[in-house]
Amino acid sequence: MANIAMEDFLEELGALALGGRLKRLADALMQDGNRIYEQVHPGFQARWFAVFSYLHKKGPTSITVLAKGLGVSHPGINKIANELIEARLVAPYRDRNDKRKRVLALTSSGRHKYQVLEPTFRDIRQAMQATIDESGGDFIEQLTALEESFGRQDFVGRFSDQQDKESGAVEIRTFKPAYAEAFRTLNMSWIEHYFKVEEADRQVLGDPAGEIISRGGEVLFAVSRGREQVIGTCALIRLENETAELAKMAVSEEAKGKQVGLLLGESVIELARARGFRTLVLESNRKLTPAISLYKKLGFIEKPIPHPSEYSRVNIYMELSL
Repeated sequence: MANIAMEDFLEELGALALGGRLKRLADALMQDGNRIYEQVHPGFQARWFAVFSYLHKKGPTSITVLAKGLGVSHPGINKIANELIEARLVAPYRDRNDKRKRVLALTSSGRHKYQVLEPTFRDIRQAMQATIDESGGDFIEQLTALEESFGRQDFVGRFSDQQDKESGAVEIRTFKPAYAEAFRTLNMSWIEHYFKVEEADRQVLGDPAGEIISRGGEVLFAVSRGREQVIGTCALIRLENETAELAKMAVSEEAKGKQVGLLLGESVIELARARGFRTLVLESNRKLTPAISLYKKLGFIEKPIPHPSEYSRVNIYMELSL
């Protein structure tokens, strides 16, 4: 078997490259197996071994049963079967009970060939076992356990479960142009549901980079990691050197009840502190009872409205000392 380089990229990839490493190992073993057979029994191919041995031990068998018994695809069995038939080691015939089924059986030459190959099979098994023992642990037992694990649930199912699990995991990210549309649509949907969209809304939501980011503010996004979907957003708008506003918080309907608003609010407060702001303010409407409760939970205190708002819907003003 060919030496594998010490600096192995597939090894660096860990479990992500399991399929690639198993295929690489299988390919190397097949190549070395063919070299062995070429030395001692020219004409026999390593890839024939499983089907050849199955027919020797189980007797005449249909293609379907062979595929199930070996856990390989129907086309794969057909290909090897045709090669064994061409080599006159196997013969096909129709099942006497079901003429639609093709049954395979070793020919007399095939049975004789197996007897001739048996000593080589034993030597290969012993050499392989010695290699496994040298590597430490019981690789065959672990391989069996891995196959049984995938037998209980295939990899596609496990991947789907992981995506469902990850879809509940939320990551807070800062603004990037690709998120601008999510900022606009989430907020527009929320405003249209409770109030009416005003010119000040259109200005900020239409150009968050120019209206918020370039003026020393930031827009945060709650992103569902499993599906890379924006499920909430909130802005930190710079008003003065020491004062900023928490604004434009919106959460998607599917994320309601998952504490996304709390996570966004806490993240905006942390960011405001990190940027040196001393006071964080917000404007809202009293009919938004869940939102007002959230702001109070975050530590905001209601204060008299200091000046007329840009938004006609505003009837409550709150502050948080940082």
